[in-house]
Amino acid sequence: MNETFADLHIHSHYSDSDLSLKDILEETKKASLKCIAITDHDTTEGLKELDRLRPLYPDIEVIEGIELTAQKDNKEIHLLGYFIDKNSSTLKDALKDIKEIRKERLIKMSLKLKSLGIDIDQEELFSSINDAIPTRLHLALYMTKKKYTPSIWDAFKQYLSYGKPAYVSRFRHSVKKAIRIIKESKGIVFLAHPHFLPSKDWIKEFADLGIDGIEVIYPKYTQQIITYFKNIADKYNLLKGGGSDSHGSFKEFTSIGQIKIPYTWVEAMKRHYSKLPLPTN
Repeated sequence: MNETFADLHIHSHYSDSDLSLKDILEETKKASLKCIAITDHDTTEGLKELDRLRPLYPDIEVIEGIELTAQKDNKEIHLLGYFIDKNSSTLKDALKDIKEIRKERLIKMSLKLKSLGIDIDQEELFSSINDAIPTRLHLALYMTKKKYTPSIWDAFKQYLSYGKPAYVSRFRHSVKKAIRIIKESKGIVFLAHPHFLPSKDWIKEFADLGIDGIEVIYPKYTQQIITYFKNIADKYNLLKGGGSDSHGSFKEFTSIGQIKIPYTWVEAMKRHYSKLPLPTN
């Protein structure tokens, strides 16, 4: 029997990718993936469109997910929620003001950039974002388009990443609260791209708070890094996951199917999920 694969970290144009959901499903088909997860930043708007598209792609299993942003010690933490109930009142309440909060964050970052001699036309910036969830990637794209930086990577490396001069942390959810939001929305919780953590000791702390798994396969991870995070997952009895973190053409090294995880990991997630008690509220 041929081994099958999944990609459990994909963004659409509802957050910070230029791919529509139909584009994503077409790319998934080309990559011969059995399963994907849609994990847009702080929004479930795209999941509503999935109901219309699913019948057109019966051979592709789509897990409904989200990448929920939290913070710890002024550091941005991303938590992936899988199998979520997009109609959960808990999730709806948590996401209600997130677009405005993210917009305010980009405004503050734009002002920091202006103090550094980089003039950001806010009206032009937000016009380019349109109705999507505003993210730092949108700001990096704008800076690159205006030739303030040679690439998106440089925009993050020089200005927009944690500890850099234009970085602003602007999220209301602690990691503990974000985990609770996902679990009360009937989902399971994975820590995204753990290499970004300033201390790997945080993984144990998050495990104690109730995360169910971590990404161990991610773009540009060497086999040594993959083994390192697999060992951490085993140490703390966490599920293993991963994916391309696709943002369409906005990030060229994150194309759908470039990173594949064994479908057996998805089956392990389902077994774990089926044994969880139902939320009490």
